[in-house]
Amino acid sequence: MHILEAVILLMTLVVISNVIDHFIPAIPVSLIQVALGLGLALVLHISIPLETDWFLLLFVAPLLFNDGRRFPKKELWKLRGPILANAIILVFLTTLLGGLLFHALIPAMPFSVSFALAAILSPTDPVAVQSISQRANLPEAVLHIVSGESLINDASGLIAFKYAIAATVTGVFSIKAAAIDFFYISIMGFASGVIVIAIILMVENWLYRQGINDVIFSTVLRVTTPFVVYLITEELFHASGVIAVVAAGIVFHFYGTAPDRSQPELTLVSEKTWDIIIYTLNGIVFLILGIELPIATTNVIENDKINTFAAFGISFVAWLI
Repeated sequence: MHILEAVILLMTLVVISNVIDHFIPAIPVSLIQVALGLGLALVLHISIPLETDWFLLLFVAPLLFNDGRRFPKKELWKLRGPILANAIILVFLTTLLGGLLFHALIPAMPFSVSFALAAILSPTDPVAVQSISQRANLPEAVLHIVSGESLINDASGLIAFKYAIAATVTGVFSIKAAAIDFFYISIMGFASGVIVIAIILMVENWLYRQGINDVIFSTVLRVTTPFVVYLITEELFHASGVIAVVAAGIVFHFYGTAPDRSQPELTLVSEKTWDIIIYTLNGIVFLILGIELPIATTNVIENDKINTFAAFGISFVAWLI
């Protein structure tokens, strides 16, 4: 399927899923979207080739930037300790204990592979957190901690996964190299996000003083901001673009609504534009997840040496861990 046709189909299904959710509110709309995506893959045999780089750029960058710019200022500062502890310490701890439990569950799986599996599962996904939090009746403080942690746990999860894979392939693990890499990816990603968004805000402010205050122009500039921040951080500094867009979103939240730029019309148009973008991207992410499910399970189902039901049982236990 051509990419243009796929985009139109996915956007149509996002609309249909929300209509279904209106009539069946007991089922989360994200699960409806996964089911529709699975139906596309099984019935129409549609597949969408996924590249990690463009998926992170197209979906994760704008979603996390939007989450960062909408995160409550007071709660973010007040809960900074628990958020950082969850995003760093808890991710590494989950990777360590999860890896040991996975190896105990499947002794044939090497320790390094077990740790790699635990590392990729340890960080909470911000898109899923936002979707689930709309339904779950969580205490406000817990919701803020989980939401904040999901925004910045990329570096710890990525480093744990990267070095577990390296240990699997080479048989060598360097805790010193891992620590240096972790701090570089995190700190440089954060610094890059802050610097780039600061430059963008200064440029926007200068353009406003020059009389370039068209609402559509300013809205497009703001929408393209997370893509610019992500690309510069990833391509130029080889740091975490995910942390960069979160940092940029938070800085924008604090300083991007200065009185000299926050026209009521601009605020209204910009917020509604973001609502449309987030509404569409969130839905497409879960549709793609449904489409990918058959691809992810085909090898296990077709392999005569692996019992399919046992594999699903192990997956369930892994999820439980």
